[in-house]
Amino acid sequence: MDHETTIVALSSGQGKSTHALVRASGPNAWHGAKNLGISVDSRVFKRAHLRIHGTILPVMVGGFPADGSFTGQETVEIQLVNNPFLIHSVLKALIKATSGRFAEAGEFTARSFLHGNISLSAAEGVCATISANNDAELAGASLLRKGALAKATEPIAEEIIRVLALVEAGIDFTDEEDVIAISESELNSAVTACEKEIRNILDGKIAMETLAGVPTIVIAGKPNAGKSTLFNRLVKAKRVVVSNIAGTTRDVIRERIRLHEKEIMLVDVAGFENPENELDTSMQTSAKRAVEQATLVLWCVAPGELLPSVKINTLVVHTKKDLNGSNDNAINAMTGEGIGELQALIARMLTSCAAPSEDALALLPRHTSCLEEASASLFQAMQQEKTPELVAAALRDALNAIGGVTGHVTPDEIIGEVFSSFCIGK
Repeated sequence: MDHETTIVALSSGQGKSTHALVRASGPNAWHGAKNLGISVDSRVFKRAHLRIHGTILPVMVGGFPADGSFTGQETVEIQLVNNPFLIHSVLKALIKATSGRFAEAGEFTARSFLHGNISLSAAEGVCATISANNDAELAGASLLRKGALAKATEPIAEEIIRVLALVEAGIDFTDEEDVIAISESELNSAVTACEKEIRNILDGKIAMETLAGVPTIVIAGKPNAGKSTLFNRLVKAKRVVVSNIAGTTRDVIRERIRLHEKEIMLVDVAGFENPENELDTSMQTSAKRAVEQATLVLWCVAPGELLPSVKINTLVVHTKKDLNGSNDNAINAMTGEGIGELQALIARMLTSCAAPSEDALALLPRHTSCLEEASASLFQAMQQEKTPELVAAALRDALNAIGGVTGHVTPDEIIGEVFSSFCIGK
């Protein structure tokens, strides 16, 4: 991939917004804008006019110098009316004016990484953010994009560099009396600490692919137990038909909602009863499948019904508080009585669901593989502590594995550490 030619692309999404954003980045970005009659001021967005096919097009233009842009190169951004013909015309004009080309997929982010503005894992976070389909995926991707994984692994890499420098100094300068190599106890302590830090990341990790689905709450129970009324109350709309006639709900109804700032999939299923025909059997099969796959089951119990045998992921909800013989803790989904308390209880029960955080990073398979490899190499280094050459080789392997996560480790860092730690000019 050529990283010196100026690249041009539509950077806003394909949608029905009123405006679009065209971006150019590279050595000729600012010069190309001037060729189109646009003066660019650093870090300032201002009104400008483009002449396209003999027509004056009002736009907003912003410029970023190489040391202040995302890509690490001169960048020009043009905001214009979201019209496909105009967008295509501006793209072609920019390419001609900058002697550039259309950007390839991910190339702006690639240039940011190659110019040292972001780590490799942060670059992957950009891609994951774009493809996120729910709040959990977005949270995990945002942590990657903001460099959380790089921040967690870079101190480990720095410590390995320090230890490796000492080990190699001991190998290279064994004939120098004033050069003190790292002792076996110091080596073991430092390597053990690094391995523990990597293991903490792995033990607390959440596989990014597991965040693709949101928690599923299934409302189940016998026919006419108030399931659909509760479903409508939680959805805050008359999503399903409610009737006193048992068996009104026949299909599995799904609705994505927000509950206490958490995104969930709410599911209403047919009431559980003995099937009388093939259609009933199909309904019961679908309902049972939904319950088996649920994160949490709200089992509705109407007055006079026996309590079911409850599984660990089931919450019994007494319904129809307005009827005689109702449970003291019953809710009234018609009026909303008790719904707030129920929602709070559901939210507490869902806290055990995987949620990305600084202590529980969402990792891609490649990250996990690199960290596992680094951990194994550090363990190998501890096993070979009496043979400095083998220790150094294992530490280098660990460093390269961590470098596979961030993309920041190079052999020059080892050399720099050696020169800064010892006087070797005598």
